[in-house]
Amino acid sequence: MAVKQPQIQHSLFSYKKGNSFLHKMNPGVKIIIIPVINILICILPPQFALCLIALQTITAFFLRFTLKEQLCDLKPAIYYAFILFFTQLISAALSKTLPEFSWQAQKTTVLMLLKLFAIMQLTSIVFKTSTSLELRNGIAFIFGRKSAFTNTIFLFLNFISLISKIWEQTKKAWLIRGGKQNIKMYKALIPVLFSVGMKKAWNTARALEIRK
Repeated sequence: MAVKQPQIQHSLFSYKKGNSFLHKMNPGVKIIIIPVINILICILPPQFALCLIALQTITAFFLRFTLKEQLCDLKPAIYYAFILFFTQLISAALSKTLPEFSWQAQKTTVLMLLKLFAIMQLTSIVFKTSTSLELRNGIAFIFGRKSAFTNTIFLFLNFISLISKIWEQTKKAWLIRGGKQNIKMYKALIPVLFSVGMKKAWNTARALEIRK
């Protein structure tokens, strides 16, 4: 009887092949769009962020990004929101001000999280429609190919998806070997994640240095 293999989860901000207008867009333009729209999200009323989330969700489905893939890239924001509300709830309970834990009291937090979700979603779409090489070319398009800043920014952006991919691969290997998803798994895999991640980052940096 064949053993069912655990499916690898989608890694954070991983590229997804496609032939859409966003896949074909100049990567430098996409990189410029991120800070411009992020500034608008921060300075405009929350209704702008809400409309942007709706538009970006429709765009993501149009690009054939599954709901699971979209939620994967939003996990950091979801975890942050959960931790934020949980700590506020505990704090209110301990200080005996639980009645103050109301919508009016939490309105500022909710609106801030709304803007955070819009920013994360925009970043997800850009990363999912751009390969690592396209991102590097896009950064070079803005700052110049010989700029040390170009390589620094590229390594930083590439490291985000790289770490997520390494984590999912090591986690899959752990589960295949019969390991359980518990505290013991995290204690065993986090050092591996750190070691492999640093090695891959070093190799990438050396490769870029050699190509100069």
